[in-house]
Amino acid sequence: MKRCLRCKYDNNDKNNYCIKCGAPLKNVCTNIRCSNYENDIQLPDEAAFCPLCGSETLFKTYGLASSSLDIKDEDLPF
Repeated sequence: MKRCLRCKYDNNDKNNYCIKCGAPLKNVCTNIRCSNYENDIQLPDEAAFCPLCGSETLFKTYGLASSSLDIKDEDLPF
């Protein structure tokens, strides 16, 4: 079973998207020219960017993975 990061529903391992909320269940590169995308390489859930090409991952696009770039100016100490 693959648990959805958004709604925590347990989905079938064959599902690519959650049947309850539509969130992706597999984190992949979003760059169609990247070999990670072409070979359907699954990236770690916490990956916000592809380690090969630097493009955003599907989880980052859906707001399921974050990076230090997501910090708002008003939250910075300087």
